[in-house]
Amino acid sequence: MMIPTTLFIATTLLLSTAVVAQNSAERGYLDRFTYQELDITRPDNFVDYAPQNWNAISCDEGSQLDKCLGYRDKWETGRGWSIQKNYCRWCPESDPNSCSRHHQSPIDLRRQVGYEPGTHEEANECIDVHWMKYEDSFCTWDQLIQADAFTIERHALRISQPITVFDNLNDDTDGVRDGVTLNCRIPGRGSRFGRIDYSKGFSHWWHLSHIDIHTPSEHTQNGIRYDAEIQLQHFYSVTAAEAGVNNELGTVAVFMNAYEDAAPYRYLDKLICQWRRKEFEVRTECGLDPIESSYPGCFPLKRNLRRNMAEDEKSTKTKAVTFQTAQDVILHNDQHRDSVNHSNVKIFMEEGNWAPAEEKDWDAWIAEQSKKMQDEEELYNRMRTMEHGGNHTDALHEQFRKLVEYDEIEWFNYWPMLGVRTEYYFRYSGSQTIPPCNGNFQENTRAGANHWRVMKDPIRIHPRQLQELRRLLADRIAPKGSSVDECKPDTAAKVQRDGNHVIDVNTARPLMSWKNVHFKTFCECKDWPSKWPEDRNWCKIEDINERFFDRMYNFGW
Repeated sequence: MMIPTTLFIATTLLLSTAVVAQNSAERGYLDRFTYQELDITRPDNFVDYAPQNWNAISCDEGSQLDKCLGYRDKWETGRGWSIQKNYCRWCPESDPNSCSRHHQSPIDLRRQVGYEPGTHEEANECIDVHWMKYEDSFCTWDQLIQADAFTIERHALRISQPITVFDNLNDDTDGVRDGVTLNCRIPGRGSRFGRIDYSKGFSHWWHLSHIDIHTPSEHTQNGIRYDAEIQLQHFYSVTAAEAGVNNELGTVAVFMNAYEDAAPYRYLDKLICQWRRKEFEVRTECGLDPIESSYPGCFPLKRNLRRNMAEDEKSTKTKAVTFQTAQDVILHNDQHRDSVNHSNVKIFMEEGNWAPAEEKDWDAWIAEQSKKMQDEEELYNRMRTMEHGGNHTDALHEQFRKLVEYDEIEWFNYWPMLGVRTEYYFRYSGSQTIPPCNGNFQENTRAGANHWRVMKDPIRIHPRQLQELRRLLADRIAPKGSSVDECKPDTAAKVQRDGNHVIDVNTARPLMSWKNVHFKTFCECKDWPSKWPEDRNWCKIEDINERFFDRMYNFGW
């Protein structure tokens, strides 16, 4: 009997669709996100969704979260969480009526909110009464290298605070059989996450999970978009039951902007060299030639550079799920909470994480940091003028690095808080800027909020540094073992090239419309006196409009 052609085609399509669905279940959920303007359907039939469709990324949160590529940050209910879905919504600034009340980020931050209440329609009182005090984690530079903490992600350049998650609790020999530990310890003092103290409304520390760098900035300030944005991602140090509220994240954002007269920022040069090493390792493992471009002062690249953190006996230990950061752990437990066979993975926090604030002369220390950076900028510009004809050259860059001993600089995990040289910031309630966009707005509660603190000034960096940040993101190769595009070019960025030269790289989620429920405010001179000399000088400008708009920053006037 002849089968009608149309019936045969329909049957074949149904069978192939069923096979794809079965393969999807077996392989995991491999939909991802991209910053391109249109969705990209890949050869494996999964989709890289454009920003307007990030809400379409779905996962089996109950049993296969570890295979979900679309949720890059996986938080965990060891701290009392209850994430249940993808919270991304498309509420673009260009169409403020497209969404009702929402917490989506990023947004345009307007200094008008810092006016005295009642003097402007956008004015909103800053309730904070002191600076955000920050204390370093116990992770040293060498420990971060050994833990492979410097990675080039599809969406950002990342520095993780490394943790280990053990499948077998008997392998967890740190004295607390919880399956998780921070991989950094100081003899006699134990381990401690980096921590920061938010003012007003938060009586406990926020702990550092990881740092991401996006180019350009995701937030804007009075319509100004900056060359890059550093995001220090934090989780609250107490459980939801203790805090009385659920699902809270905290992000401190710091802008970076390139200036021709800026000296290369010391910590950023140190990081760039490490990401270049990581890039070299990935390409070597994939059998690819190294990138031909060089960067001033970076170490020679050899195939044996990679350091292996694990001792021989630890290398045989197995892990149920790969976690890079505390964020990964936080989402994992919650997404698996309904599984009969799941036992919560907990983040073990030693007592030192709740110890009283360090005894330190912060005024003297900050004054010292300010002078050091000022001296470096003056030295760099003297060298540029007197020895290099007023031009920035790679020779000058390398000479300057050696002179100030950049490679020997002691690591500080809160390095952006030094380079920004200000204590003042915007405060608002929003969401994460990558899926699953945690930040589900709930009436009359801060539950579900990502608590943003966005510093008012950018860190001054050199254009050569910005160029290399962009190139690292644009030339990313998927590491060996990746589920998608193994050892092939793989970036979520929107890249503009002129031949082989990278012109621009975009890993910024488009601006979202802002609502009153974002609770935006701007905290500045009138709210507390700063310890930074640059701030104190800026605060001498009495006219608020001149201070807010004509001389926006602590420099350049």
